Amino acid sequence: MTGFFDALAILTRIPVPKGETQSQKSWALAWFPVVGALFGALWMVWLQDVPSLSVTLRAVGALATEILLTGGLHWDGWADVFDGWAAPREKRDEARKDSRIGTVGVLWLILGIVGFVGLWKNVVFVYGDALIIFMAPVIARTAIAAGLALMPVSENSQLAHWFKETVNPLGAWIAVVITFIIAQALWGWLGILGLGLMAGLIGLFMAYWSRFFRGINGDVLGATVIFTELASMAVGLWLWR
Repeated sequence: MTGFFDALAILTRIPVPKGETQSQKSWALAWFPVVGALFGALWMVWLQDVPSLSVTLRAVGALATEILLTGGLHWDGWADVFDGWAAPREKRDEARKDSRIGTVGVLWLILGIVGFVGLWKNVVFVYGDALIIFMAPVIARTAIAAGLALMPVSENSQLAHWFKETVNPLGAWIAVVITFIIAQALWGWLGILGLGLMAGLIGLFMAYWSRFFRGINGDVLGATVIFTELASMAVGLWLWR
């Protein structure tokens, strides 16, 4: 269970037991979709078990729960990469690392939240749509596990040291296999088709930001989680209803 606790510590602000120092690298990446499933379960609770609230308020509740449990890391990364995108070339990293969110970052935060709520408003109370909500954070956490294994990591980021020194990259492939098996079990060949489409979109998204910032960093991973959650719900509502 050490890998699970490592994944929780990386992806959330939930207090976890501190294990003893290990000689082997952590399998944290293999547990990323499991942590995503915890968020998916909470989202389904908001979707199905709070009927007194409008869909909009349930979407806001689900979003607030994710922000509370993650410390807002992913949305902060989403805003930071777009602040860096808007800055001059020589100030990209400085703008990204600035603790203050710039005008462009605020604009993309608003667009992301509006997109999230809008997708939720297209979800109705049927079996398939509830599972789309469940799978979105699962796929998002799997995406960043795969991205860490495949994309070059920025040498100027603390993420590089963490990845090289403590993580077994084979865990990412376990995460991918788990996610493919679940999607195939739920939706058959449409599940595989949807994951393939999302893999292409996510790959392009991460490749662009990796080149833009000379490697993957924590902010790019955070932005990838948000992008993937939005893309997963959009593709899911199109293919998996």
